[in-house]
Amino acid sequence: MNVYAIYKAKFIAQDWVNYFKGNALLRQPIAWEQGISVEAALRGPLVRSLQRFQVGEQGDGLHLRQAAARTLDTHYIAAIDLFVKEEQLHSRLLAGIIEGLGGSLLEQHWSDTCFVWLRRLMGLRMELLVLLLVEVIAQVYYKALHDGTNDAVLRSVFAQIMQDEHGHVTFHCSYLRQSFSQLSPLARWSIYTGWRFLFMLVCCVFIYDHRSVLRAVGITPRTCWRDCMQAFQKMRIFTAA
Repeated sequence: MNVYAIYKAKFIAQDWVNYFKGNALLRQPIAWEQGISVEAALRGPLVRSLQRFQVGEQGDGLHLRQAAARTLDTHYIAAIDLFVKEEQLHSRLLAGIIEGLGGSLLEQHWSDTCFVWLRRLMGLRMELLVLLLVEVIAQVYYKALHDGTNDAVLRSVFAQIMQDEHGHVTFHCSYLRQSFSQLSPLARWSIYTGWRFLFMLVCCVFIYDHRSVLRAVGITPRTCWRDCMQAFQKMRIFTAA
């Protein structure tokens, strides 16, 4: 099912269950047996960068699942479960790249610890808003990595994750758009203003923390900032359009 076809003003969780199930059937096998070959200048920065993303993808999503369960919407709960499974798949894919490049997996990283803390400050909507900060930046990040290498295995993995991340962003935006529509215009503006400021802060931290790999694939800080802000503007959660 096309993700655009189910991004409606009215959120229907069963449509997203069907989407996630269909997306799982469309996955292409990764030719790991070919090995991974990248230039020396990219190998080290890529491993260090992916290690940090891999830590963030490997969680069990327990807090999010518990928050979703409180909605009492069985279809939404099922959709969140499928979303978490896709994130865990991304963790395994990134682990395969890291180990294929001779790196080791991290047990934790300060950036993931901060995001987990932020996500658990309030309820489901706050958790989804914080998740979206990472998901939107991930769209830009994986596209930069995909376009910045010629290795077939890397491009296959990054292309798959890019497709999934697009679905994730649209899924959460669709839910939040309906949820926030019940608030007053002033409340929506206040939440959006704070959320946008937080996104800009996270974007700055991301660009600095991953500057080595971004430089290695030919992405300047200015370009990365522009692409991230453009991606952020596409999340029309607080507008009628």
